[in-house]
Amino acid sequence: MIIKQDISGCFILLILSVVLSLGMNALSPNGIALTGQWDPDQGVVMAGANKARTVDIMQINNPLKVKQLVESGTMIVIDVRWSEMYDQGHIPGALNFPVDDFEEQEKELLSNITPEDEILVYCASVTCHDSHTFATRLVDMGFAHVAVYAGGFFEWEEMGFEIESRELPHE
Repeated sequence: MIIKQDISGCFILLILSVVLSLGMNALSPNGIALTGQWDPDQGVVMAGANKARTVDIMQINNPLKVKQLVESGTMIVIDVRWSEMYDQGHIPGALNFPVDDFEEQEKELLSNITPEDEILVYCASVTCHDSHTFATRLVDMGFAHVAVYAGGFFEWEEMGFEIESRELPHE
């Protein structure tokens, strides 16, 4: 009889845990998508996308197209990875504005770009959503020509494209 009560108690705890986990995931702005496309070539799936307002941001999935845009100099390229990662290597000519420092660096950012500029934002890889977060903030601020490079720096590097790095002083 005691074993039967223990099993039913465990089952109730399991059900309660699943319900609470799904509820927290649904309420979190960074929740994990439970349905949707998971093809890495299509970019990042965000769970909140179906309940949030839609922001029209062009996503570029073709690294050759990105290379062409970078080499043409027609777009301002923004790397939203941590500064340490940027220093180790980045797309040539990219400005570094880590997404986590957006508020602190907003004034400096706005001194480098205008709402009329064509802007390309990237982060580490196709699984990183920081570029989408940053691009959405730019659109919210009135920037009309914002694109995200879905493959990010890892894809750029895998393609063997040119990389710049910042020389750090030796200590």
